Amino acid sequence: MNIAFLTYGTSPVPATKGGAVENLIENLLKENERYHLLNMTVFSIYDFEAAQKAKTYKYTKFNFVKCPRIIDYGDKLIYFVAKNLLKKENLISYRFILRRIYVMGHYPKLLLKQNYDRVILVTNSTLFFVLKNKKVFNKYKDKVVYYLHNEVRSLFRCQREAASIHSLIGISEFVINSFRREINAISFNNCFILKNCIDTNIFGISDIQKEAELKKRFHIVEDDFIVVFAGRIVKEKGALEVVKAVKECRRSNIKLIIVGGGFYSSDVVDKYSLKLRKEAEKNSDRIIFTNYIDYNDMPSIYAISDVAVLPSIWDEPAGMTMIEAAISGTPLITTNSGGIPEYIPRNAAIILNRDEHLISNIAKSICKLMDDERLRYKLAAEGKKLRQDLNLKSYYYNFVKIIKK
Repeated sequence: MNIAFLTYGTSPVPATKGGAVENLIENLLKENERYHLLNMTVFSIYDFEAAQKAKTYKYTKFNFVKCPRIIDYGDKLIYFVAKNLLKKENLISYRFILRRIYVMGHYPKLLLKQNYDRVILVTNSTLFFVLKNKKVFNKYKDKVVYYLHNEVRSLFRCQREAASIHSLIGISEFVINSFRREINAISFNNCFILKNCIDTNIFGISDIQKEAELKKRFHIVEDDFIVVFAGRIVKEKGALEVVKAVKECRRSNIKLIIVGGGFYSSDVVDKYSLKLRKEAEKNSDRIIFTNYIDYNDMPSIYAISDVAVLPSIWDEPAGMTMIEAAISGTPLITTNSGGIPEYIPRNAAIILNRDEHLISNIAKSICKLMDDERLRYKLAAEGKKLRQDLNLKSYYYNFVKIIKK
């Protein structure tokens, strides 16, 4: 079976620039190299490192679209205007507008040159614009799969195209329901949950040398109690709440490591990021900003941490970082939001409600874990059990099973 992944032009696949969704797609490619049950093609924005890495894949072809420099200059101008003149809040939405339009604009021609049994639109609903090309729409009718990773907020006047899909894959029941509220024409029989999974050969496996390097880099000493926050530095992920909670703990040996940037490896710096750093500046000796960290270093980040605090304050579709922390054996504090309860059972984490007491409850939970070694051990042990189901082999075989229906 020949399948094509259409990515949305922000970051490349292979995932040389990071990105949770991009890493997930690459994990499918890697597993397909091992088991080869499908012939895969990836449509992606061009990146030199990604193009070099693509050469190592035997059973995946890559259609890269290279943007001219004027596109990048235009995007920088749009971002500058949005940030400095229009004073927009959600700057990420304005960072790669022209790049996405340019990349997706090349997909119809490429799709018409080849024949695919399934065309998979990867998460971003702007990809439905590809189906506005009548020839593509007719050629791939009943062959399009929407692989949804986020709550649907807009279909950009593509309701007809969205309603035409063959099937819907969602990373949680929560995101599937969000799509069906917009498009109820698709039946439950054509909706499938494919849970996010991680490489359990990496997470939870000790790399003593790397861990020692990170401890030295962040000036971590033996008596330090390390709290980690990992994820995009945006309001929805709750980094500010973690900073405030750590300050509220008033324990001198707590250090907070904040891993992440505004949009993975991009240069987005917005008001929220500045507000976060200002909140932390009086405690700069114990609040550490790593900015972008290579995904391959994340297992060691979790390994040197005593607790992971990941308090999404929006309706989190699933939460890759929660899965990573739990499977790594890092005791987890998170929130009862969106699809998180579908992944993280209550015996594997401290799960808090999103209310006016959230910051105080995070602080209390951190202190509780500091003082209760047995509870830390229990949460770590239960979290590690998730590797039995949320591993890459299961992810790949479940994906193949769904695609062939």
